[in-house]
Amino acid sequence: MASTGHLARPVLPTSTMIRFCIYQYQHHPLPQLIERWVRAEEAGFDVLWNVDAVNEPDHPGMTLFEASTTLAAMALSTSRIRVGTLVTSMYLRNPVMMAKTAMTLDHLSGGRLELALGARDPSVRAEAAGVPPWTRGEQVARFGEFVELIDRLLQNDTTTYQGRYYRCSHAEMIPGPVQRPRLPITIAAHGPRMLRIAAANADSWSQWGGYDIQTERQFFEVTRDRGAQFAELCAEGGRDPKDIRHSLVCFPPLTPWESVEYFSDMIGRYGAVGIDEFVLYWPQTWREMAHEEVVFEHVCGDQLPSLRSL
Repeated sequence: MASTGHLARPVLPTSTMIRFCIYQYQHHPLPQLIERWVRAEEAGFDVLWNVDAVNEPDHPGMTLFEASTTLAAMALSTSRIRVGTLVTSMYLRNPVMMAKTAMTLDHLSGGRLELALGARDPSVRAEAAGVPPWTRGEQVARFGEFVELIDRLLQNDTTTYQGRYYRCSHAEMIPGPVQRPRLPITIAAHGPRMLRIAAANADSWSQWGGYDIQTERQFFEVTRDRGAQFAELCAEGGRDPKDIRHSLVCFPPLTPWESVEYFSDMIGRYGAVGIDEFVLYWPQTWREMAHEEVVFEHVCGDQLPSLRSL
């Protein structure tokens, strides 16, 4: 494998402050989405995420706009909040064109793009995209090359790469991303082999409990134990886990908008086991509870600024 130009691991600035992200699927009419994106920015969220899938992940037959074109609209409708897709699926994207898309979106956003990559999420439904299923071993092997190639592409004007699964010859990325040496890369990882890839390559590591998690206690224990495993893998590779952002998608059974007290307690409990970024679904995504909107307003107005410095 070869790349024209120098490749070095980027040393990206990290913050000791907690980040709060809002997760909004692009499953509403565009005017409503734009209204929510602007509202999220005004509310003070750090990152605005959308989803990468062919079908709406949780509601069959529902509207779902394509991720990267929606990201362009997100970038042009806002001015401060960072934007990204959580996660961009290896099943749906060619790595060279993914890097080219990311470079373009970084310019459209004025250097506000977050690139999040993932290998296997059942909700993506690869069969809907006509992609044959890969074995778990092939998924991980492909993903290792996918991450490596995108990293190289985003750091060099011209890249040549020859892997087992991915290759390119003199692929140009000019003028390169706005963010240097490249934009930050988040890697979603849960199993041991994926955690090893994240420990070696990620600027931010993303996790969530899992579809089999039934209780909040299970969710917390799984999160804590994965964090310990991730720290060991970082140490084996000579990296300090504190240099890598630890991001948690607050998926059910967590209910962040239950009350202001619940929200504050959740941030404190997970912060104590190393989580420094919380990805929060828009209120009433998982249940129709009118009080969630009220809690959302109180949290944005009173809690986010003080909780960031915990």
